[in-house]
Amino acid sequence: MGYISMMMTIGLPACVVLYVYSFAFAPRWRRPVPRIVAPVVAVLMVACFASIRISRTSLSPDTWRLVTVPLLCGLALLLYLTMGLLVVRVVSLVWRVADRVRGAAASSSLRGLTPRVRFVRWATCLVLAGAVGVTSYGVVRAHHPVVTPLTFANAQVPAAFDGYRIALLSDLHIGPGLGPGFLRQVVDETNAARPDLIVIAGDLVDGEVPDLGPDMAALRDLSAPDGVLVTTGNHEFYTGEAPQWVQYFRSLGLNVLDNNGVVISRGGASIDVLGINDRTGRAPLNPDVQLAAQRLAEATGEPVDGAGRFRILIAHEPLQAQDNGNRHYVDVSEPGLPARLGVDLMLSGHTHGGQLWPVHYLVTEQQPVLDGVHVISGVTVVTSRGAGAWGPPVRIDAPPQIPLITLQQAS
Repeated sequence: MGYISMMMTIGLPACVVLYVYSFAFAPRWRRPVPRIVAPVVAVLMVACFASIRISRTSLSPDTWRLVTVPLLCGLALLLYLTMGLLVVRVVSLVWRVADRVRGAAASSSLRGLTPRVRFVRWATCLVLAGAVGVTSYGVVRAHHPVVTPLTFANAQVPAAFDGYRIALLSDLHIGPGLGPGFLRQVVDETNAARPDLIVIAGDLVDGEVPDLGPDMAALRDLSAPDGVLVTTGNHEFYTGEAPQWVQYFRSLGLNVLDNNGVVISRGGASIDVLGINDRTGRAPLNPDVQLAAQRLAEATGEPVDGAGRFRILIAHEPLQAQDNGNRHYVDVSEPGLPARLGVDLMLSGHTHGGQLWPVHYLVTEQQPVLDGVHVISGVTVVTSRGAGAWGPPVRIDAPPQIPLITLQQAS
């Protein structure tokens, strides 16, 4: 049995018991409140967990979004309810033990409730209000990605590319949680930034081409003088239709870099841009940065290692700065294959910046960085928090972004 199935098998009943007890019985409501609250809470909890299964079915996201969006948001609500209710339960338990040790009176004069029970009642209500407030804020925040200016200075940047601007899109996750209206907003905001080049670093979709193809049509309206370059993310492969999505993106006029590269020229100078598939890809879409460099060398006659040239790599996960990302990082100071192939700047996403606090701490167990600009295995990596959201369209302490990277020639 997989870890996810095991967690669902054990965690779902445990969470339902926690919520039912916390809302229906622990506060000692007058009858018939517990009889009404208990089944309602149980049904809502199970429905929120069921949204995970619903979002992975072949049901049309457009048809079911009115159901999946609130249920997926419910998962974020459950996260903050769980943390708050566990605190209440621990405080209540410690209080009860302390009362027994001190031999405190069993009840007070206020409706026969002990101070501990009154605390539980008010604390439960506050936790519920707080969780609803935090989740509501997160829903609003997730739907408003912000263009984030960044500057990258490097001696290899040609003078003709000084001031060159690259918009980095990643992790749109159009599907059960976010729809075509959100994509249109992202497209318009990206175009308004007037970049010279638009890069999409994977995880555009959460669904299959027949269902989501029409929703992605707005991508053809992305506009930049040097076009739009796309690489795959792990969620393109999760759909089981990565080759079909690659073909569909190309039909929209997007240049999908499938372990290959392009040369961008201006003012008599040029730079290289390589793109590789996500590390979860399998043949014929497995990641191979060495192949990308070789293909570009064969097409242009340039050295495979890009000696003397400014070179950018687009890869979905920051972990891919170390070879193709096929092994977990050990020492980020050790030069990886991209660095040995002359890559100066790598553009990535995948992490979502954690998306929901405190998930941040889990992300850094799997990736070398959370977000921002870092040197990983000899390459400067810009890791975007992403424009969209996976699962719950909610973001807490990880605002969505569209990095706008300006190249500068270092003196």
